[in-house]
Amino acid sequence: MILNNKTYIRHTNKPEWGLGKVTQVLNPEKFSAFFENRGYKVLIYSPNYIQIETGIESHPLLDNIDIAKAKVSPHHTTLKQLVDTFLKIFPEGFSDKKYYDNEREYKLKAAKKLNSKLSKDKFEKLVNEKEFAAITKLCRSIASQTNLIFPNEMMGLKDALASPANQEMFAKSLFDLLYGTQNLKPRFMHFAKVLTSIKADKWTIQTYFLYLSDPEKYLFMKPLITQKAAKICNFELHYDSKLNWQTYNSLLKFGIYFKTELSKFGENLTPKDMIDVQSFFWSIANKDAYQK
Repeated sequence: MILNNKTYIRHTNKPEWGLGKVTQVLNPEKFSAFFENRGYKVLIYSPNYIQIETGIESHPLLDNIDIAKAKVSPHHTTLKQLVDTFLKIFPEGFSDKKYYDNEREYKLKAAKKLNSKLSKDKFEKLVNEKEFAAITKLCRSIASQTNLIFPNEMMGLKDALASPANQEMFAKSLFDLLYGTQNLKPRFMHFAKVLTSIKADKWTIQTYFLYLSDPEKYLFMKPLITQKAAKICNFELHYDSKLNWQTYNSLLKFGIYFKTELSKFGENLTPKDMIDVQSFFWSIANKDAYQK
């Protein structure tokens, strides 16, 4: 057998399974794999029906499958099934007026306010003038425009930002997160360290401002909903309640996969940005909320 756990494959007798990746070579003849549209399978190797796919260096879903969960899942939910669930809620997809009114419009307004009131030039001017209280007041105002951060977390943030010293640390680290020149990872972890030090270390606060500052690139993390969406897809999110880069980087890979794959279902399912991707996650993980 020439397979290993980095090999991408297709089953030529089951083209509907889509692309797969070997997860384990069990013995010289038997191996396990995970397929995009079929899930976890144990197969006997034969060059007659196992086609090795070359030229693929990485895959955001297949490289991050939670194999332990996939093995015990009685059924694999395909992307087509998730799309069907979404369309039952919003028949016109991302073009649906109900979708725009309920899921997109208020997030766009908050993003517009952040990028207007705390654009790089304005934010930098406020920092240079040591207007840290004004910055934190603006941040709390922007956060209050949506329901993405829980009320108790908002109160926790307000309490955390009561002291001038905490306001300064928060404002400077947030500016660096949004507009710094380093790679995202050190900026992300510096902001996480500050939030931890002021006892406001919640995933919602960690990701909210980044998400709104550039929704083309970044995703918002609401832990329970995001974990549920990942579980539905057998995706290994590497979730930890402690703020960390591995979890957020995994979430970005999860989002990139959906942003790319949803586009294949037509114009109405083509995400404009990560606001649409995050809203898709929320909808498939919380579908019962729309059926009441």
